[in-house]
Amino acid sequence: MTRIKKSRTSGQIGIRHKPATEARQERDRPVETKKKGAGLKSGSRNSQVIAAEQNSAGNKNKDPRHGSKKPIALVLDANEQKLLQKPANIQPKAQLAKAKPVEIAPEQELAALEQDEKLLDLVERVENGEILTGKDAKYFNTKTARHAELIELLGLDEDYAEEDTEEDAELDPLSKLEQTDWRKDLLGE
Repeated sequence: MTRIKKSRTSGQIGIRHKPATEARQERDRPVETKKKGAGLKSGSRNSQVIAAEQNSAGNKNKDPRHGSKKPIALVLDANEQKLLQKPANIQPKAQLAKAKPVEIAPEQELAALEQDEKLLDLVERVENGEILTGKDAKYFNTKTARHAELIELLGLDEDYAEEDTEEDAELDPLSKLEQTDWRKDLLGE
């Protein structure tokens, strides 16, 4: 057995790139067939009209107009004339009136205002030094104005003032000293 030397060059790595002319010759040719027509046959309008005439030969007397075929009298009957001669006393059965808002007791309205979560949030924001704008400011102003009216109407403004002073006195013991007028006692004024 003879020895075969190993060569350092290997064979072809991939398929050889053919020139364009060879590639065109080896390409499969599509089978040429007649194209199918996409539209209707020529003269189809005429043939359809003839077919339609044959089908509707029995329906020649049919009226193509839509609607009722009931004859309408062109002259008024005696009953219809009597109805037209009577004066029409058409009066509405119900009278229209503007809708009035439902009256709520002031105590209930005040309680509802004090429980309004949106208003409470806005009051909290104002107390924190935030400036309200737009719809929030308008809502806040209208509700606080109504709250003040209700307090004045119910006579609770004095109660609120008394509660505020009592609470302040409890919180700050020096407030009593500020409230008393020492000048009268000391200077005799």
